[in-house]
Amino acid sequence: MILDISKFTNKKELIDYVKTNKEDIISLKKAQVKHTNPFGVIEIEQNVSKVFNTSNVDDVASGTIKRTIIGNTYNYMDSHYDVHLNGIFSKSISERKNKILHLHDHLYQTTAKVGKFEDVYEKEIEWMDLGINKLGRTMALFGDSNIYKDLNSQIFNQYLKGEIDQHSVGMVYVKVELAIDDDMDREGYANWNTYLPRLGNPEKAIELGFFFVVKEAKLIEISAVLEGSNDLTPTIPNKQTQEEEPTIEKVTQEIKEPEINFDEIVKNIKIK
Repeated sequence: MILDISKFTNKKELIDYVKTNKEDIISLKKAQVKHTNPFGVIEIEQNVSKVFNTSNVDDVASGTIKRTIIGNTYNYMDSHYDVHLNGIFSKSISERKNKILHLHDHLYQTTAKVGKFEDVYEKEIEWMDLGINKLGRTMALFGDSNIYKDLNSQIFNQYLKGEIDQHSVGMVYVKVELAIDDDMDREGYANWNTYLPRLGNPEKAIELGFFFVVKEAKLIEISAVLEGSNDLTPTIPNKQTQEEEPTIEKVTQEIKEPEINFDEIVKNIKIK
């Protein structure tokens, strides 16, 4: 764990530590292979063509099924206090699309393969379609995968039965910056004002007072996992009317500054 907020007695102490040690924290984040909070397979009857490759047809007899999965959703602060920006994997996908693996449980073993991606891509999606009560759009990482029974029959059967609905990406950070609610940190405060309005969960960032902006990362694999730690669960409702991207003023007007109870923050924020 790079940053354990439970060891700090108050918010000011935490903010001061992050400001003072931001370069070291960012360097450690870049040095790790990070696994994101997982997001599920979207299963809907309406608006399917907007999200899925609807030409997919299961060929169970030959041991092959096709599924489109979401590996990562952007503009959402995760339990590592990171926010992935739109296009975070664009460069990586263009350079190594055919090398991105479909695994299970982030096991870097030849026996951990469950399928092969026909395509991996970033695509816009409505916040409302992800179960977030917010107008407008974000972007998500999608993968169209051929899943093979002879690679892993148990995973194959779970996909076939619709029992796998959580996925997570393995990646290496390339470009990371700090966003912080402190006007004494010129660069960090500029990032705060720029990116906070884009978040699907800005209230979490306001409680904490900072987050790390991830602008680019190298995508290694997308894994089927048992359960995600993020409260963003992608169930697609009917399409909603979208609105222009909000401003920092609009977000701060709509979200009242919470009364900070630091003990509650430490208790309730899940830390990896």
